[in-house]
Amino acid sequence: MSQNISRLVLNVTGYEAATGQMMVALYADAAAFDEEAAPLRDAQVRIDGPETQVVFEGLAAGQYAFKLYHDENGNGELDIGAFGIPTEDYYFSNDASDPFSAPEFEEAAFTLEAGEDIKMIDLN
Repeated sequence: MSQNISRLVLNVTGYEAATGQMMVALYADAAAFDEEAAPLRDAQVRIDGPETQVVFEGLAAGQYAFKLYHDENGNGELDIGAFGIPTEDYYFSNDASDPFSAPEFEEAAFTLEAGEDIKMIDLN
């Protein structure tokens, strides 16, 4: 790999059903992340076992944050129940959370160094 090129690997486990798809949005700036604008990159990976791997190749080293959810029923949306609470598993980078809304970029941001960075994510 080139000196400033990175590969981000997300290994996701902890979901109850091995159905549907893992949906991931990767952001490189706070405005897009916080306003839920178009991500830098996104991925949809079919789930067919107890672990799902999502890979982003050719990223510049720098600061990023991601949002992911398990689209268990495959409808392409994060299903929401009563009081706006998601009914499907979701995760923000750095395990960032806010009890009343989505976390902000600063809470979820991480530095991606040149080379490969593997993140282990347990949705339990």
